[in-house]
Amino acid sequence: MGMLKMIVKPDAKKVYLKNALNYIIKNYETLYYGGVNVYPEKAYRQMKKIKEYFGKTSGNQLIHYVVCFNEHVQDIVTAIDFAYRIAEYYKSRYQVLFGVHSELRYNGNGNAKSLFHLHIILNSVSFVDGKMFAEGKDDVAVFARHIADVTADYHWRIRWESEIR
Repeated sequence: MGMLKMIVKPDAKKVYLKNALNYIIKNYETLYYGGVNVYPEKAYRQMKKIKEYFGKTSGNQLIHYVVCFNEHVQDIVTAIDFAYRIAEYYKSRYQVLFGVHSELRYNGNGNAKSLFHLHIILNSVSFVDGKMFAEGKDDVAVFARHIADVTADYHWRIRWESEIR
């Protein structure tokens, strides 16, 4: 069983975006990173430009998902393939940066349960019309079903790291 975590910090300062993007690219656990509608090394500038263009530089800076794969994802090639296919869910409206990280996690019995997890950062401002990301729990559940389809694992849990609208 995999887990989808959604982390929202609506009161975070503007530096949160830069720090989160750097975490994805420069973390010691990062094995691979990529982007959808952004060049990864330029993601901060590109996301910032969209916010400025639409006059949406304050408020929630980003949407952060963590996708914790189960033990069936055993190799980096599969993890990267899943990462692109999952991140492309938002390609029609948002800029997305993702990173495949590795960290061995254990279940309550001390058995290994996963090796790979995926961090996904979305610009909170749509490049299409400047609207802020405003999806609720039902929308995130649909995203989780997309992840289930990509991974062929239909037993995903969703964990909310903070209250969302």
